[in-house]
Amino acid sequence: MIRVRDVKIDEAVFMKLHEKEISAWPTGRDIDLHEAVEYQKSLPEDKNFAKRLARYKAEGRTGLYPRSGVPVAEEEIKLLRALNSVGVELFPFTTDSYTRNRQFEKAQRGLEESVRTGRPMLNGYPIINHGVKTNRRVVESCTGAFDPRSSHGANSFVAEMAFASGMTSMPNSFFGWISGYDKLVTPEECIETAQYLGRLIGWYADHGVILSSACHGWLPNGVVPMYMNIATQIIESLVTTGQGGRAIIPLTNMQGNFSQDLSDIRATEILFPKYFEKMGRKDAFIPGIIGNQSSLFPFPQDIGMAYAYINYTAMLAAAARLPACSVKTVDEASGVPSIESHLQTYRSANWIFEVMRAQDFEVNEKEVRLETEMTVKAVSAIVDKVLEMGDGDVCVGTVLAIEAGVLDSPFSINKHPRDLCLGARDLHGACRYLDFGNIPVPEEVKEYHREKLRERERAQGVKLGFSASIADFWALSKGRLVGAPEVSPYEAACLEFKPAIQAKRPTVVTGTVGVDSHVIGTKIVSKILGEYGFKVVALGAQTAPEDFIKAAQETDACAMFVSSLYGMAEMDCQGFRAKCVEAGIGDILLYIGGILGVGVRDFKQDEATFKDPKIGFDRVYPPETDVERSMLDLCRDLRARGLL
Repeated sequence: MIRVRDVKIDEAVFMKLHEKEISAWPTGRDIDLHEAVEYQKSLPEDKNFAKRLARYKAEGRTGLYPRSGVPVAEEEIKLLRALNSVGVELFPFTTDSYTRNRQFEKAQRGLEESVRTGRPMLNGYPIINHGVKTNRRVVESCTGAFDPRSSHGANSFVAEMAFASGMTSMPNSFFGWISGYDKLVTPEECIETAQYLGRLIGWYADHGVILSSACHGWLPNGVVPMYMNIATQIIESLVTTGQGGRAIIPLTNMQGNFSQDLSDIRATEILFPKYFEKMGRKDAFIPGIIGNQSSLFPFPQDIGMAYAYINYTAMLAAAARLPACSVKTVDEASGVPSIESHLQTYRSANWIFEVMRAQDFEVNEKEVRLETEMTVKAVSAIVDKVLEMGDGDVCVGTVLAIEAGVLDSPFSINKHPRDLCLGARDLHGACRYLDFGNIPVPEEVKEYHREKLRERERAQGVKLGFSASIADFWALSKGRLVGAPEVSPYEAACLEFKPAIQAKRPTVVTGTVGVDSHVIGTKIVSKILGEYGFKVVALGAQTAPEDFIKAAQETDACAMFVSSLYGMAEMDCQGFRAKCVEAGIGDILLYIGGILGVGVRDFKQDEATFKDPKIGFDRVYPPETDVERSMLDLCRDLRARGLL
């Protein structure tokens, strides 16, 4: 029985929910909705995200929309003022992972440790722990508007705190939680949380304050076209406006093929008004569309390539006349960025904006029009099917569509999607579907994709499959648009162990530690280990150390492969070996890899930290380590122990 419906939350019910939300941590006592409305009205117009974005659009400018968020308020103020110095006036405000998962006590410890050591121990800003007074000091410290980020667990409380503090926009992207942030939550629970934020935004609108909601949609975890992402952004906007929200900001993801990226922007401009009209959302409006550097592709570690990747995004945003563009920093691949890397990145992107927007460009209009037509047809078919499944109720239809695989995307963190589809790039780097799964794309569009992929297969003399999809996924980080199949230098040595692995079938536990939601790497590791013959217990993302240990106990595992990319592994893994000893598996092999701390990292120092007995890992790997290198280490370690 589906309980969620596309019905506006009753005022009395909303107020009870509001009181419950703000009671979850002591700082919530300072939130008073009526006082917050008056504070919002007292702020200058440049603090209103929708108005600031609309002004960029009216002035024919492209503004930067970078991330910000460090633990200590004084350091955050310093960062914001530095960003102002390079023209940034739109701030996606990243909350830390503990806050996003309602672990406010851990966030408090991380904040206190950050103050004590002078090192950032959290990967974002603990907005709940700082409270209204401190947050307002941050908001008032600079010029510009704020758009804080959370995920399902703390989204409602973060929104309450953010709006009471003077922030004026917030993503209401429950598909972002499903695809990239929340492992266990159900689609129905996600929609209910999104409805609360929509109702909160609607409440402020009813009292004369227009707050905006950005749509992120189903994040493109793999190499797939943006059909699902745009369709789910539309669904998110309908949920928000159904609760009284008005200002909707779509984000268009850029994946590297100029014609396809430009066509996605044009299709977005067509499709949102179409569904606002169809669903009777008369008060809904779009102050502007924001270009977004595709969020989950591996980012180049090479600084030269990183600048190029950033400036491709900036160039496309300028050519498309977008009012704002989100770009990553040049040190994105190595950890949470420094102030200097922020400044270098945004000076570079601003140069592109200023130079490119002053020019007119001729593009291959025939190709762009065709891509736009295909996108409009595919997205319309998906959204219409969702509405049909729900008998016109977008919330009911969404729950049923995820269950049926009508709404689907590869490599999502959440356990509920079907994960039946897969994509690859065509000969010119545009993203296509290799396997549509149950996504209701029209046959005309399917055949268009098939022919584009056949063209690449004929030209390269290869059959495209999972390996090609993964190679394409990594391509941009290696300075290419289309992936080139590569033979690992460790493959031959690994293959020598394959007969022994298949004979012994050792068990390996894999997963991403703590509340880290980066699931793609651990899924790839699990698949490759399984192909060689290991029994793999794949725990996925957001796995507590205790769950790793329990799984290893229950399966008599010989090793754990622990992944972490969000920078807080040192806090998560304290006493890991000691906990294994206590559980009776003290001699298990422990491997860890990824971005293991916040800020610019010295790998040798990270290696020493995680091999220290206080944590106790046997091997430590930097980001982008060849999976087969770590597997070869595992095979050799097992042989040395007489287990292979």
